[in-house]
Formats: sequence, structure tokens, C-alpha cells
Amino acid sequence: MADVARRVVGVGSVGTRCHLVVLEDGDGNGLLLQAKEAGRSVLAEHGGIRQPRALDEHVARFGEGGRVVGMQRILQAVSDPFLGHLRSDGGVDLYVRQFHDMKGGIEIDGLEDEPFAQYAQSCAIVLARAHAQSPAAAMVAGYLGDGRAAAEPLREWAHAYADLSRADYAAFVAAR
Repeated sequence: MADVARRVVGVGSVGTRCHLVVLEDGDGNGLLLQAKEAGRSVLAEHGGIRQPRALDEHVARFGEGGRVVGMQRILQAVSDPFLGHLRSDGGVDLYVRQFHDMKGGIEIDGLEDEPFAQYAQSCAIVLARAHAQSPAAAMVAGYLGDGRAAAEPLREWAHAYADLSRADYAAFVAAR
């Protein structure tokens, strides 16, 4: 270990511990890792949703960092080879990963209809692929069947949510 620095994290992680750790080999080649605090699932903490017993047992054994890593391995096609978890001497649950921002972005405001439709379809495919790796995928597929029964309610929900978002924004603008 060559160096450690505390890092200020984004909005969703405010108040949690985060450190960058520089590891160096004998030739001076560096590897930058991020060790980030893993809190309780927001579904359990704020949503009041009971977690499956197997997940509670996993957390009891490996900590919240183990939960985060386990879920990332389910949802990601290829996980970071350095992805791991640990509990500090002070009892803080952490997960560790390579530190590099691999997030991409696209300005959708300027897209024409056809490229926008392709972008939306790509997002849907990535999301579906992640959910297909879920341990409950077979149960969900059995419930949805060929998807026809679910398509219309999902479309209606999406439109209602868009309407609500527009109304919220209009109220925000009016209040300014």
C-alpha cells in the first residue's frame, strides 16, 4: 500500500466513508482502489421491505459489503476483477473496487426520433439483461409469460409517472 486518501462522495452516499487506496508493486506500477462504506439496503431501511432470509443470513455472515458485492455480481455481466468486501476493525462494512469512472452519457435532448428509439431500446435491453440474471428470474418469467399481459399496465404506469414528473416540475418552477 503506497497511499490512502479520504474521498468526498456523491449525493447518494453523503455521510458514508470512502477512501482511495493506492497499491504499488515492486516496479512502481500502481493500482487505484476505492473502499466505500456499505450501509443497509434502502429497501429495508426506508422502504420497510423485508429482505429474504437467505439475504439476511448472508449479511450476518459477510456484512453489508458482502450484500453489495453479491448483488453487483448478479446484475453485472462482468464484474470488476478486484470487487470484494471486508469489515474494518471498527465494524464498518466496506466494498472495494477499482476506482475509475466508466460511466458514459448521451445528450438525449438533441436526438432525432430514430436514434432516440434505438437508445431507449438499448437501455431496455441492458436493464432486461440485468434482471434476467436475478435469482428470481424464472419466477418473474413465469408470472409475466410472453409479456403481453404486463406490457399495457407498464406503459400506463410510465405515462402516469411522466405526467406526475411534468406536474412536479411545473410546481417547482411556479414556486421559484
